Amino acid sequence: MEFNLLFLITVVPAILLFGISKAGLGGSVALISIPLMTVVMPFTEALAITLPILILADLVAVYKFRKEYDLDTLKLISLGAFVGILIGALTFKFFSEDVLKLIVGLMGFSFTFHYFFLKKNKYTAIAKSKLKGGFFSIISGFTSFCVHSGGTPLSVYLLPLRIKKGKYIGTRVLYFTFVNLVKLPIYIYLSIINIENVKLSFYLMPLVVIGVFIGYQLVKIIEEKLFYNIIYVLIFVSSSKLIFDFF
Repeated sequence: MEFNLLFLITVVPAILLFGISKAGLGGSVALISIPLMTVVMPFTEALAITLPILILADLVAVYKFRKEYDLDTLKLISLGAFVGILIGALTFKFFSEDVLKLIVGLMGFSFTFHYFFLKKNKYTAIAKSKLKGGFFSIISGFTSFCVHSGGTPLSVYLLPLRIKKGKYIGTRVLYFTFVNLVKLPIYIYLSIINIENVKLSFYLMPLVVIGVFIGYQLVKIIEEKLFYNIIYVLIFVSSSKLIFDFF
């Protein structure tokens, strides 16, 4: 692959955004990353290159948030994600990228529209639900496998729980570490990942570490109420863009 100006203005910001999102600013901040990368490479190659990079970012973020997570919630959503990943692996060839992104976009748009315009008690936590947690984590595992976009479906369940900021981030970090490690051998088995794209992943890895530390510094200075509102806004904007791009 040629390293030119177009590569620098698409792939480099995409990898930095992945790192920033891993530090706790919500997966939706990186929804633009894969579309940016597809400007200079095929879609499946973008998925392959980013998976090892995401795993590295996960491991860096796990170290930062290793003591803060909600264990019961993590067990539930991890089980659901595993089911979703298996469904994704079995049906990967039958779904187009555009349709999957539209599904994620509609889900995120509906969720945030309800929050901003219909919900009265925005800051009241809802009770945990095995049914909701299982359902949305299955969708998260599925969309994560197919388009690296599992953050929005997961947020639909996690955000209304109003878990404390540190535990919310730690739970997401450990969840996606599990998800991406499960995806890795399946990507290899399906020949999505090969030696050439692993080499490119290796060259780009320092960028995602930088992104994680940028995101970590941002999270430290953001007040908890503002933190949640920022994530809702990011999901609303990114979901609206996914819907707009489809049409």
